[in-house]
Amino acid sequence: MIYKRQMKVVPFFFAMYLFFLPFVSTMELPDLGDSSGSLISPVKERQLSKAVLGELRKSGAPFIEDEIILRYLNNLLEELANHTQYEGEFEMCLIESRAINAFAVPGGLICFHSGLILETQEESELVSVLAHEITHITQRHGARMIESSSRMKVPVIAAMLSAMALAVADPQAGYAALMATQAAGTQYRINFTRSNEKEADAIGIKLMSQSGYDTSGMPKFFNRMYKANRYSDPKMVPEYLRTHPLTVNRISEAASRAEDLQPINKKPMSRDYHLMLARLRAITTKNPAETLEFFNDNIEQSTGFHKLSRRYGRVIVQRRLNKFHEARVEIKDLISQYPELSQFYIEASYIDRDSGDYLSSLETMNLAYSKDPSNLAVAYSLIDSLMILDLPSEAKKVLGDFDIDTKEGPKFHKTLADIEFSLGNSELSNISMAEYFYELGYLGKAIAQLRVATTSEELSNYHRLKANARLQQLERELARRIDERR
Repeated sequence: MIYKRQMKVVPFFFAMYLFFLPFVSTMELPDLGDSSGSLISPVKERQLSKAVLGELRKSGAPFIEDEIILRYLNNLLEELANHTQYEGEFEMCLIESRAINAFAVPGGLICFHSGLILETQEESELVSVLAHEITHITQRHGARMIESSSRMKVPVIAAMLSAMALAVADPQAGYAALMATQAAGTQYRINFTRSNEKEADAIGIKLMSQSGYDTSGMPKFFNRMYKANRYSDPKMVPEYLRTHPLTVNRISEAASRAEDLQPINKKPMSRDYHLMLARLRAITTKNPAETLEFFNDNIEQSTGFHKLSRRYGRVIVQRRLNKFHEARVEIKDLISQYPELSQFYIEASYIDRDSGDYLSSLETMNLAYSKDPSNLAVAYSLIDSLMILDLPSEAKKVLGDFDIDTKEGPKFHKTLADIEFSLGNSELSNISMAEYFYELGYLGKAIAQLRVATTSEELSNYHRLKANARLQQLERELARRIDERR
């Protein structure tokens, strides 16, 4: 989802080398101009950000598309972004990976690995990383790196890009390839990124304070990671520490700033954070039985949000293990205690759906939708229930009620394509699939879908005009990309 303000292993500085993808013919990234001149424009930065996201999707990076979790993360992003002067767009993505990593790309793209989120113990720790990455974007660190990149040789850059592609599929091999190619210009890059990291820490803590978050979250997270990895095998150091190197001085400076910049009105302990953390752990675990033991451990001795989140996580894992009766009993009790929490209704609906009770699943989601119609997670869950029962017309009505800002992104277009196909409108399905492929970075496939749609005799004049105009637009973009590579 995009917030507008009006991989396995992909380190921050490594992502910066994506700027040089015009040198790599197989990658569809924009021409950024001559790095010896002025900084690239915000428009070019945004093009780059979208292109990098497209390349990550095409590489097979395992994105987590869970609307409940993404809503929470986007709310955090919006809170922090409101205290910046950045006039562009931010976009959040979440990659399923045990790696402890996060990175930012010029133009507004911020990606977290699930492993980093699960490593945090407080909301303020998670916010500290997000604030840090936001600052990389608002201070245009990537653009400044492009400006200085003319000192690097193209073969070195190309080799590092190859290492990045490998890292998405095989983290260990990818990192080994990266280490083998980074000898040239290493000290220069380190000096440059260290200054960026220092600035991102300082401004990030200020951003946390302005947003009401406990600023001690940054040094807490830094210190725990530093201690945990101080005596570890260098090969086992988390990617985040490789790309955001921690030193005693850096931790000390963060602690000093955090003490000086504590917010006047500090936010209370977050229920939403604990519920999100439990959900993320439950849906990403590769060993549900072991994770069920984790949630059950000391649950009776737990209190407050910790107990609530363990109960919620337990329900999700029980459903995954087909323990439908136990899950249904617990989720009904949770709903009775917390009728305002839409994620509980969604989980109840999933339990009914997975156990084959599709009518009850739909009934639950209709109730949730009546309570919270603006919640995308609720809306998409309702649409899923309607489609399972072969009610595409009703599903289309729900989708049509989305706010204009949410009528974008691959999920929206794919959902609309599926609905139109179920309604027998194959040509309209083709048009939506074109937008879906475009969002994923497959320009050729998008054009192919539009060409199929525009040749259909069933297409109305209105939709034909719109489809032809869009087709011409994408064909011009393709021609421009081809020309840029010559």
